[in-house]
Amino acid sequence: MKRSILLVTALAGTIVTATAETPKKPNILLIVADDLGYGELTAQGYSREIPTPNVDSIAQNGVRFTSGYVSGPYCSPTRAALLTGRYQQRFGHEFNPGPATTAEAHVGLSLDEKTIADRLKPAGYTAAWIGKSHLGYEPQFHPLKRGFDYYFGFLGGAHDYLDTDSKSRDPIQRNGEAIPKIDYLTDELGREAANFIEKNKGQPWFTYLAFNAVHAPLESTEKYLSRFSQIDDGKRRSFAAMLSALDDAVGLVLAKVRETGQEENTLVFFISDNGGPTPSTTSNNGPLRGYKAQTWEGGIRVPWMVQWKGHIPAGKVDDRPVIQLDILPTALAAAGVTVQPEWKEEGVNLLPYVSGEKSEPPHDALYWRFGQQIAIRKGDWKLVKGAGPGVAPGAGSTPATTQGAQLFNLTKDIGEKTNLAEQEPGKVKELAAAWDAWNMGNIPAKWAPGGGGARRANNVAAAAKPAPAPAAAGNPAQGTLKSGDALGNDTSPQVAEHALSISAQIDSTAPKGVIIAQGGGGNGYALFVENGKLALAVRVKRKLTVVTATKPLEAGSHQVAAQLAADGKVTLTVDGTTVGQGQATLLSAQPVEGLTVGGDGKNAVGEYDAPNSFSGQVQNAKVTLP
Repeated sequence: MKRSILLVTALAGTIVTATAETPKKPNILLIVADDLGYGELTAQGYSREIPTPNVDSIAQNGVRFTSGYVSGPYCSPTRAALLTGRYQQRFGHEFNPGPATTAEAHVGLSLDEKTIADRLKPAGYTAAWIGKSHLGYEPQFHPLKRGFDYYFGFLGGAHDYLDTDSKSRDPIQRNGEAIPKIDYLTDELGREAANFIEKNKGQPWFTYLAFNAVHAPLESTEKYLSRFSQIDDGKRRSFAAMLSALDDAVGLVLAKVRETGQEENTLVFFISDNGGPTPSTTSNNGPLRGYKAQTWEGGIRVPWMVQWKGHIPAGKVDDRPVIQLDILPTALAAAGVTVQPEWKEEGVNLLPYVSGEKSEPPHDALYWRFGQQIAIRKGDWKLVKGAGPGVAPGAGSTPATTQGAQLFNLTKDIGEKTNLAEQEPGKVKELAAAWDAWNMGNIPAKWAPGGGGARRANNVAAAAKPAPAPAAAGNPAQGTLKSGDALGNDTSPQVAEHALSISAQIDSTAPKGVIIAQGGGGNGYALFVENGKLALAVRVKRKLTVVTATKPLEAGSHQVAAQLAADGKVTLTVDGTTVGQGQATLLSAQPVEGLTVGGDGKNAVGEYDAPNSFSGQVQNAKVTLP
């Protein structure tokens, strides 16, 4: 009996010891850059113009995936899939919600979907969302209602870096309360994340750090601009400063993880939400074809890194295709959370693959649908119908199909230069059948680009408000825009540092108000009528210039226009006759607010109260970039 008691005591001691040595649940740090091209980071090997040592350290301490993808070619759809672990087309989140001033109330991350924070909470995690949301403006879509315990950031798709915009519908906020003042937003986000990590070091935490850098507007401070005095191009210099600030902020957060003794117990991910919008911001996509808002590689292949010191190899480069859908199941596996079948998760736990336990590719195939643009990557092969002639850039009146898609071997042709569809008809048929099978599980987009109402036509949404393609240099925003139409930031003309030509047909018995506008109190332009005269307002870094016609505008129907030339010269015309001239400057940064017709947005460009609606009708409004 005595021996038995001693044995039980010994076993009890063993059990206590084992429990005490049970590993802590790892912290999870998910860092997302905004509009960062595939070729920018020095770790990627395509450019050394802008040093990024802190972000590079994630690759040096872990695994860098050279075929890392996101499931959407621009912001909000990628984030919806990232947080849910499911293709966004499964629940209709195919397009961006649009700005706060125009998005409809129902537009946001489906309330039927659970987020990664929802999944981690039962496992004892405290979760913070720092930065950009872009997943809905109404209270039910707020991060604090989506499983997160703390929120600091903004709800829209873009924001000024120097101004909190506390009086707008989308201010910088902390847990729902507007912040009256900010320093430089990228710095602020880094500090907020570091502070959260410090305060919660005694428990498992999840930090979703969603920077808006390096998304337009191109704004920085002298601290960062001074690092790149050798860059003559103003736009490129501003971009370099913004990326350097992003790298500093990442470094601050990683340093806090180390200082608090949590480095070997923290799983770190770094991705961009899509490829760089090269014509708009200069963000470099390296050897890839295309850019943001396109299913070419330049829109969907992104920097993709993961680090977990002491648990996964360091300095490893892996070319197997992965996607941001994999982040959720990988994080849950590290946290000891078992994915349930009813969750319908579509990503893969990457831990066995990065550890070497599994050598095969994590995915049989990856898929994309963006309006009429489509893509599938299966092994080395990619079937794609990217942006181009005959392909609607966003919503369209016909469903997306594989008809007319091109075929590329990405291992031999990463730049998608040689279409092999005619030489490989069997491979086209194979990939098209796989894409069709995947697409059968999708639903129609619930809204059009810009957050307008959706027309249920097969698998696409048609805009209640017209939304032409994003306008790059040489690719103007065309269309028959009219009073009441509004475009989101991503579908508005990319006007930063470009000459402009603005025109419209107006009809009024007493002309007054805004004809067409883009932007707000920071950067923007507005063609309007005040005191009976046509005028153009141009606001650059909050400084306002107004050029006014010398002749009054008579009642009736008129073709009005304004030109802002590359040298800043402004010319106003009515029915082809010059009525005014003056001098302004080109917009130095892309306006945060999108384009509106027949009125200004929430934040006025000129010295009038928004929306300052036009007193008559506006038709055939157009902005072109010569």
